[in-house]
Amino acid sequence: MAYGSNMSAARLACYLEGGRPPGGRIEHTGARDSAAPRRMVPITLPGSVFFAGESHTWGGGRAYYDPLVPGPTPARGYLVTREQFDDIRAQEPPVYDRVLEVGVLDDAPMYTFTSTHGSAEVAPTRPVEAYLRTIADGIAEAHGWAEWRIAAHFARLSGVTVG
Repeated sequence: MAYGSNMSAARLACYLEGGRPPGGRIEHTGARDSAAPRRMVPITLPGSVFFAGESHTWGGGRAYYDPLVPGPTPARGYLVTREQFDDIRAQEPPVYDRVLEVGVLDDAPMYTFTSTHGSAEVAPTRPVEAYLRTIADGIAEAHGWAEWRIAAHFARLSGVTVG
């Protein structure tokens, strides 16, 4: 389950196949199994995304999911193997230290990873434009949202200044 830049299929492919996302600074090694997800579905999560810390891939704040802050949050479910999920997570920084089960779809549990720290425990950090663009691309791909709706969504997130 992806809620940040990994909603973009091209971005997720960098974790599976290896490579660097447009605007990113890091070359990813890829997963042991580089196969594309067997299924992709739009999902809406009940919590909210916030931006904090410093992304080594993008610069600026990185996205985290806080299930305790009212949402909704557009997300994208990917049907990947457990090994692929573990390999994707291993290529993320260790600050994504919490795995959450966020629901069940077609009898399969849905998982995502985030920080053990919620948005109330950290200072917000503004994300860079390339990161927001990748997240916006993923929201548009998964949910079909128009630019104005994506901008309105970003405007309510902690750490984002739109305009």
